[in-house]
Amino acid sequence: MSIHGLVLVGALLAASGPTEFTILHTNDWQSRFLGFGPNAEYSPASVSDDSTRGGIARLATLLERLRSEGEARGPVLVLDGGDWTMGTLFHTIARETGAELQLMKRLGYDAITIGNHEFDFGPEGLASMIHSAKAQVGDLPAVVSANIQFSENDPADDQLHALFKDGTIKPWVVIERGGLRFGVLGLMGLDAEEVSRGMGPVTFADPVKTAREVTRRLRAEENVDVVIAASHSGVVRNAEGEWVGEDVLLAAAVPGIDVVVGGHSHTPLKEPIVAGRGLVVQAGSDSRYLGELRMRWTEGGPELVSYRLHPIDDSIPGDALITAEIEGFKQRVTEEVLAPRRFVFDEVLFQTTQTLSRSFDDYVLGNLVTDAIRSAASADVAFTGNGTIRDEIHKGQSGIQRVSDLFRVAPLGIGELDDEPGYPIATMYVTGKELKNVLEVLTFAYEMKGSSYYPRLSGLRFTYNEFRVPLDRIMSIELGDLRNGYRVIDVSGEDPTLYSIATTTYVGSFLGVIDELSHGLLTVLPKDREGAPLGPIRKGIVDGDPSTEGIQEIKEWQALLEFMRNLKDTTGDGIPDITSDPVTNERRMLSVRSLSPMDLLQNATYLMGTAMALFTFIGIGGVWLLRKIVRRLRR
Repeated sequence: MSIHGLVLVGALLAASGPTEFTILHTNDWQSRFLGFGPNAEYSPASVSDDSTRGGIARLATLLERLRSEGEARGPVLVLDGGDWTMGTLFHTIARETGAELQLMKRLGYDAITIGNHEFDFGPEGLASMIHSAKAQVGDLPAVVSANIQFSENDPADDQLHALFKDGTIKPWVVIERGGLRFGVLGLMGLDAEEVSRGMGPVTFADPVKTAREVTRRLRAEENVDVVIAASHSGVVRNAEGEWVGEDVLLAAAVPGIDVVVGGHSHTPLKEPIVAGRGLVVQAGSDSRYLGELRMRWTEGGPELVSYRLHPIDDSIPGDALITAEIEGFKQRVTEEVLAPRRFVFDEVLFQTTQTLSRSFDDYVLGNLVTDAIRSAASADVAFTGNGTIRDEIHKGQSGIQRVSDLFRVAPLGIGELDDEPGYPIATMYVTGKELKNVLEVLTFAYEMKGSSYYPRLSGLRFTYNEFRVPLDRIMSIELGDLRNGYRVIDVSGEDPTLYSIATTTYVGSFLGVIDELSHGLLTVLPKDREGAPLGPIRKGIVDGDPSTEGIQEIKEWQALLEFMRNLKDTTGDGIPDITSDPVTNERRMLSVRSLSPMDLLQNATYLMGTAMALFTFIGIGGVWLLRKIVRRLRR
């Protein structure tokens, strides 16, 4: 049928009465094929017997159920807002299998956009995912990205660019269904682009400007009835409780967009956000929800009929074929990724009596992660940021945790030397003063930028005074641990002793730019064991097997699995245990709020000295001025 014929059909439908249509949507799958909770308790073959949420097999059943009611819902579209990969063991074989894309094809998705985590293996990695999936299932759901930009000079994105040129990746897609024409464009948000570490030469144009131009073309040239933006950008609540964020701005700034199917912020919106004449929806993350937006198309444009977030839980039986396919992916993960490191996907690793969260006042998980890094590198100190700890340890019913559960805590990255999944651990050396500078920036960054930057530490504890000026708050640093004791170190700069710091190459890359982050006020020069400048962070990568030629990277996730496997079995059941005690639950970053001169000046630099002098001068000047005013008033 010609375009004009379809437009005529739409007009006839409108003349005979409003036509309903339905948008089913997800976002931020993050390779979470199994239920949200301990994997040992996920039971898709049965119902009403576990408390896990999510699971792609259950999602498949729910999608099929809702699509089968198509007559009541009108035309149905299934869309995703990006970040379909990265976060579980399944993503470790994404380049070889395109497993996430294969499953999206099986589940009948119509269009998906690209999120920042699709680039965690670089542009070549994303291209490999797409090629691998196409080789297995043929045509994929439309992959849409309107504001993606490729380099003319750097070949690192050539494979991905080729997929854009041949139409596998499109700026938008027009879907004809039920007599209506739907235009779906894809967008990457500014924040999502900023936090990505793997895009290489790929960049993204301004999403609002791009959306305006694409929407104009969809309306004027493609004659679509409904414009939908699949946008990996996000929403947040402000201090007044109002929804704001890039997706809200997008809908308000581009009146031609009817619906924004969002992602990135992992927000389960229970009702659409109205922005201008558009609606913004988002369905949380990790396949725990399916959003269902029902609308009525009229000559005046789409109107909201209803919205619902369907929880995906064990009231929904999992699709048996999808379950079997996922089991096949599990076997490949064990064979190709885990077995060389002596692990198995479903191997029981430890048990816990409590859920271990990433909240500020729960220190156990952060301590365990950094203790594992320090142990693997045999370093004095280890640290990471809260944002790199990607999942909590969910107790569930039994507390039993498998290899696949623990991997989710530290899943990110790719090797510097071996191109295998996971950030490698690196070691560098700094003086006591430089260690203080590192901690100054860490404490300042989390206060300025939020919880993702909250420091997690091992091998040291430090005290800082909140009443001191930023970048000069550290009062003292102690090295050691609770089991073996702590000792105060010299941070004045006079002691040349070097201390080893272990971290991932991702986190460690920030050490070399501390002078930039502090605007030149603080400096840190990472060094090797002999005290020479280290250079690129990969020069400090720890060799996990010196007997083998080359450097064998120790991945963060590997270090964590090994560390937890070697915990003590305190109950005698043959399974290592996490216990809550003063050591595991130690608070290693101690804050005080003191105006005591001793606390204000302990190990202070010229920054605090200058501030104290300025405050003193202002105080004396204020007293002098006040006395002068009082004398005049008494005359």
